[in-house]
Amino acid sequence: MSTVIDSPGRRFRAELAAHTPLLLPGVHDALSARVLRRSGARVGYLSGSATAMATLAAPDIGLLSGTELIDQARRITTATDLALICDADTGFGNAVNVAHTVRALESAGAAGLQLEDQTFPKRCGHFDGKSVVSSEEMVQKIYAAAEARSDEDTVIIARTDAAAEHGIDEAIRRGRLYAAAGADVIFVEAPAGIEDLRRIPAAIGAPTLVNVVEGGRTPQLDLDEYGAMGFDIVLYPTAAVRAVAAALEGLYGHLLGHGTTAGGPVELVAFARRNEITGFAGFEELAARVSARAHDHLADHPDLNPGAQRD
Repeated sequence: MSTVIDSPGRRFRAELAAHTPLLLPGVHDALSARVLRRSGARVGYLSGSATAMATLAAPDIGLLSGTELIDQARRITTATDLALICDADTGFGNAVNVAHTVRALESAGAAGLQLEDQTFPKRCGHFDGKSVVSSEEMVQKIYAAAEARSDEDTVIIARTDAAAEHGIDEAIRRGRLYAAAGADVIFVEAPAGIEDLRRIPAAIGAPTLVNVVEGGRTPQLDLDEYGAMGFDIVLYPTAAVRAVAAALEGLYGHLLGHGTTAGGPVELVAFARRNEITGFAGFEELAARVSARAHDHLADHPDLNPGAQRD
């Protein structure tokens, strides 16, 4: 394992060191990531829940595969330079599978990953019916992840869902254990109220993340309020995909009801702006550049250009 100069993990850690707390918005595809980056963000979070919703129109109940998540991560890191944390659910298997997942996500350009201690198939952290594996099994996964990463700056976030089944004290115990095993950040999912939320950062004694799911179990506060409690990262994993779904409902409802998008409730991105977001000008410049070079090349080699000889 080594340190890679200007690696995604190093860039994420630099942002974490520079912001207290660090706002971590969720993305679900290359377009949402591109828009987030153009809005000024340098970090992003590929949510498994949002990706399942966007790509499968499915709930967060363990249906998204590791391959699908890794492919989506690669699309995002190709389209943007966001330092991307990826929601790797349970690691898609045991400790050996976790090692494979870490290597694949690093290869895809991820800055880090999140692993959780739920049983498989996992469920959204704000659903009923969750269960967790033993803390020993989760520690094995953390050790495997730390050993598998080729860059020591690749971030490992360990999430525990134990609060729902075993209470906040067990969730804190697990968080402390996971930090001692080598996790860089601890994520206690779905604390039931403000008092439980306040306990987490000081009790864990390591960098902590709070997950904001609008309408979910964790109290939604302002960024500064979470920071005052001691949280280091404030995650909004699914706000973007839910905004997209709401916008599509409004757009399609108006279009089907009125036969036109004009006057609808959703403001569309202007045609020119769409081309800016997708980088159309860059592709046109590339096409023109290689066409000119090919023309000059053929002119310089008339003996190898049958068309020129016929002329």
